Amino acid sequence: MIQFDSPPGAPQPVLPEPPKKDKDPVGWKGIFISLLVHGVFILLAVFVLYKWVNPPVDKQVDFVPGGGGGGGNQGQTANKVQTQMRRAASTATSRRTAVEGEASFTLPDNPTELVDPGLPSIDSTLSSSGSGGGGGGGRNGGLGTGVGPGTGPGSGPGSGPGLNFANPFGSKSATEGAMPGYFYDMKQTKDGKEIAGYNPAHYEDYTTKVEDIHRVGYRESAFKKFFRAPEPLYLTQIAIPVSNAANGPSFFNVADKVKPAGWLVHYSGQVAVDRDMTFRFVGAADDYVAAFTNGHPRLIATWPGVRGLLVGRWEPKELDENGPTPVEACPVTTGEWVKMKKGELVTFDIGIGECPGGQVGFVLMVEEKDVEYRKAANGAKILPLFTTEKIKPEAKARIMKDFPNWEFEWDKVPVFPVRQKTDDL
Repeated sequence: MIQFDSPPGAPQPVLPEPPKKDKDPVGWKGIFISLLVHGVFILLAVFVLYKWVNPPVDKQVDFVPGGGGGGGNQGQTANKVQTQMRRAASTATSRRTAVEGEASFTLPDNPTELVDPGLPSIDSTLSSSGSGGGGGGGRNGGLGTGVGPGTGPGSGPGSGPGLNFANPFGSKSATEGAMPGYFYDMKQTKDGKEIAGYNPAHYEDYTTKVEDIHRVGYRESAFKKFFRAPEPLYLTQIAIPVSNAANGPSFFNVADKVKPAGWLVHYSGQVAVDRDMTFRFVGAADDYVAAFTNGHPRLIATWPGVRGLLVGRWEPKELDENGPTPVEACPVTTGEWVKMKKGELVTFDIGIGECPGGQVGFVLMVEEKDVEYRKAANGAKILPLFTTEKIKPEAKARIMKDFPNWEFEWDKVPVFPVRQKTDDL
């Protein structure tokens, strides 16, 4: 550096200050802000693109309960049962064929499996266990609607007490006028031991035992040697569509003890009507339905394959072999006239049963003498069901659903309630 000496006292020259050094010569601050802004825009673009490619999907509701506001498992079990039944119906096989001597067949393992896809199902419905839904967590004595001991009315199959219009074998509650019925296994002794030599494929092993019951007029003593389910069901109507034979043991809660063949349900009670009446039973069954009054057979209706082994000396008054029937392949059979006087106590015994297993179906109707009934297209009378009470709307709805191809009379319906001697008539 060259210095110039100035004379003393002369002002010193003022040199300009050197420029300050820039701390961010490259501009990183601007680059960072630019990247941040671009990143935000990129994230927004990705989010919009994702929502466009994957629009929101409404939650699927698998089962909507029939009533009530919650509780239970929202009917999920009942929905699964109904789904299984629909699937089973699409793959099921048809009705067994009657053969002489020994026959081979496979008994169904699943009580909810339907055997014929072309026939109405117990939706009824029909399985025998599951939690109620819809109105609450109750469990019911059968398929469909019922009032269980939980927090509200159930909407599925179950095992608890309550009014249950979907169990066609009867209610677990002893409702007024209903006829109690017990389930018997003709293959086991009263102690639950297998009867030696019993073969479900040999029809005579079953029919000879039923004929013994007929001979003594359905006397209770005739059943004492057979296994009996502990709890009864209470009958109001007999309208059981063609369905799995395993439903019998299942609805009486003995499916774990009884194979679905060779069983019989006996309903019995003293009946009194509120007016003089002359009527007759009319029915169809797979395999067997019988109605006795005061120990006398008034109707024995069967599947054709066992008719000769079950009716004995009793002869039907009418047998429509080729006409329409509510129970497939089982003709409508008409019984003999019965007279009842107002207030007279008459013992009714009604039996339904299954011989080899496979499928079952039972319908019991009545015809009053001198009553004008509507006619079907083929000229047959449209008859009411046998009932122990005025048919409730819920029961009517279940029956109409189970028998979509058969019409019943719903207005001219005589009632046959079980009464005690002290009842007012």
